[in-house]
Amino acid sequence: MATATSETGSEQEARTKTSEPPRTAAEQVHVFEPYRYALPKLGPYFKDVWARRQFATHMASSTLKGQHFDSFFGQFWLVLNPMLLALVYFLLTSVLAGQGGGLKHFVGLLTGLFAFFYTRNIIQFASQSITGGGKMIINMSFPKMLLPLSTTFTAMLMYFPTLLVYAVFYVTVHRSATWNILWVVPIFAIQTVFSYGLGLLFAAVTLYFRDMSTLLPYVLRIWMYVSPVLFSLSYIKAKTVPDPVTGHTALPHWILYFYQWDPFSPIINSWNTVLVGDGPTPFYTGGTNPVTHVVTPAASYAPQITEILAGTGCAIVALLIGAWYFMSREREFAVRL
Repeated sequence: MATATSETGSEQEARTKTSEPPRTAAEQVHVFEPYRYALPKLGPYFKDVWARRQFATHMASSTLKGQHFDSFFGQFWLVLNPMLLALVYFLLTSVLAGQGGGLKHFVGLLTGLFAFFYTRNIIQFASQSITGGGKMIINMSFPKMLLPLSTTFTAMLMYFPTLLVYAVFYVTVHRSATWNILWVVPIFAIQTVFSYGLGLLFAAVTLYFRDMSTLLPYVLRIWMYVSPVLFSLSYIKAKTVPDPVTGHTALPHWILYFYQWDPFSPIINSWNTVLVGDGPTPFYTGGTNPVTHVVTPAASYAPQITEILAGTGCAIVALLIGAWYFMSREREFAVRL
């Protein structure tokens, strides 16, 4: 027995509309929505970074092997490059300018230059990590923060041989050491966090402004001149004090603002204080002014807690800003490459 069914006109029209044949690839419509900068879910993101941490360390070691820095001559050049630069500045500041100081002044220059080269390498290597890892970013899905992290490990491995050479010069000049020298461990950690934060920032900025990779070395060189690298902050302060006889100063007082407001200043000054002291010259042992008969005590090798806290604050701010800018634009990296 057959059963008849009836449909209204509207139902038949709806069935006709829904039974249209599928469109061809040429007829398909693609809707592109505007990209919104937003952070990924931090918990899964950092969990993935931690799970792939060995990727960053292995990539750092393979990078050094690819550039032959794991050989004797490669490590020798890592040490020789900043030492030759320190020798040039030593000739300019000690011999030609008549500042004096001998080997102690040379070790003081090495202290600032070795520390600054560590930060410079982290920032420069990280700035090229995204543009240099284009094929990996396009073909693989992974937290892109691992690329600047691997370059940070690379700079760290390049920095350790210089510490051994510096230790030889340091023991030659300053044979005694106190417990204050253990402050180098937290200062090194603070500097690493600060440098890594700036590296994340410039890694993302370089992707949008490719000329930054050419401009950055000059910016870092100028930054070295306005930071207490070649001259300690205590030395600059001593040169801005008016002479008791003439009333003139060797340096204008406004130059202190460049040193005091530099975010890298508390970190590098802590290095100088712990290793070469806070006196007007490296390893200062005290003395008396022949004109005013004012006795200047020997240098102290204990860092100021205010500078440690200021350096920690600058490192946290640099890391937060760099990580926010980097992670919020990470999904766009493959398009920009």
